[in-house]
Amino acid sequence: MDRINNIIAEIMPKDLVLIDLEQDKSSIRIIVDSVKSVDLDTTAYIAKKIRNSESLNKYLPEDFQLEVSSPGIDSPLTHPFQYKKNIGRQLKIKESSTSNKIKAKLTQVIEDGIVVIDNKGKTIKFKFDEIESATIITVF
Repeated sequence: MDRINNIIAEIMPKDLVLIDLEQDKSSIRIIVDSVKSVDLDTTAYIAKKIRNSESLNKYLPEDFQLEVSSPGIDSPLTHPFQYKKNIGRQLKIKESSTSNKIKAKLTQVIEDGIVVIDNKGKTIKFKFDEIESATIITVF
């Protein structure tokens, strides 16, 4: 799996980040993200490069199913640039040390973490390593 990750990382445009890669016997699912938005042309380009990669094909089944996409709205934020793209949005944050969950508005991304304002108006700072998970709360 590490070889596949490395080859895919080399194939991808440099402004994209490989967020996740899932593989089973007949399929591979790749999630990519970027500081900018990831459009359909970009995911199609990556899929074509993967399909045409001779170095990658020797590690994959002959008729594998390939899915390349950007993270969904309910996907966890895992990289600092993803937090920056979502300043002003409501997040659900699970703390790693206590497993407490809070809902708060993301106001700032700092060097080693984030600043949020909870529902009571209290400003809270989290270091990235204190966050077990953070997801966007969708409002319709």
